[in-house]
Amino acid sequence: MQSYKLQLRRLAEKLYRFVLGTRPYNTIFSFNYHNISSIVRFQKAVASTLVGKSLVFVDVAGGKSPYYEIYSEFAEKFVVVDLEEAVAQNDRSDKKMLVAGFAEYLPIRSGSADVVLCNEALEHVLDDRQTVEEIYRVLKPGGMFVGSVPHISPIHLEPYDFRRFTQFGLAQLLGRTGFDVQRIEGSGGVFRAVALLINLDVLLPMLDPVRGQRFSNVKHFVFTPIIGLINVTALILDLAFGRKQRSPAAYCWVARKPYSK
Repeated sequence: MQSYKLQLRRLAEKLYRFVLGTRPYNTIFSFNYHNISSIVRFQKAVASTLVGKSLVFVDVAGGKSPYYEIYSEFAEKFVVVDLEEAVAQNDRSDKKMLVAGFAEYLPIRSGSADVVLCNEALEHVLDDRQTVEEIYRVLKPGGMFVGSVPHISPIHLEPYDFRRFTQFGLAQLLGRTGFDVQRIEGSGGVFRAVALLINLDVLLPMLDPVRGQRFSNVKHFVFTPIIGLINVTALILDLAFGRKQRSPAAYCWVARKPYSK
C-alpha cells in the first residue's frame, strides 16, 4: 500500500512538472510565467556578453540557484550564499560551492568575484543598502552585478517582505554605492503585472505573519486552465496596448563596479 502511494506521488510530481515546468523554465500555466520568463531572457542576454570559462560567480540569496545553468559554462566556481536551510536544499555539482550566510555580511573575500547575481532577494533582506555595499565589496574592479526585484507584487514570504522598487530607486541605490548602472529593464506591461497579481493573490491564503507563506501545489495545478487563460490574455493585451514602462511586475538590471573611483 505504501509503495502504491509512493508511485502515485511520483506520478503526480511528474505531471505537475510537465504542465507547469520547473523554475526558471515555467510554462504559461504557471502563476509567475510572465515574471520569471522575463528574468530568464534578461539573464541569457547578459550571459551572451560574457567571455571566458574561468569566472567566479556569487549567487546572493540564491536558494536552489535557478539560473545556474545559464551561467555554468562560463564558471570556474559558482558560490551560492543563503540561509542554512535554503542552502541545504540546493544540489551539488563540481563547480558549486554552497555557503551559509547573510546577504548583509557575505562570507566572501573582497575583490574575488567576477559576477554577482541577486535575484528576487533585495525586497527580503533586512538592509538593502548594506547588501548592495557587500556585493560591491566582493566584486573585482570591472565586475558585474546582475539582479532582479519585484515592482508590483502581492506580499509574499511574510514576514520577510519589506519593500518594492522603482527603476529610479534602483538607480539611486546602485549609484550611491558606487556602481555604474548599465541597464534597468521592466519585465512587461501593466496587463502582465495584473496577471501576476491575480494569479498569486488567488493561490496564496490569508496573510499570516506568524505561520508565514503557505503555497498549495495542488491548488496551483487545479487552477492551471484559468491561470493559462489569464496569462495568454495579458500577453495579448500588452502586445495590443504596448509597454509604457510604468507598471512592470519586476525590474532586471546589470551594473558594473568601476575599475577606479
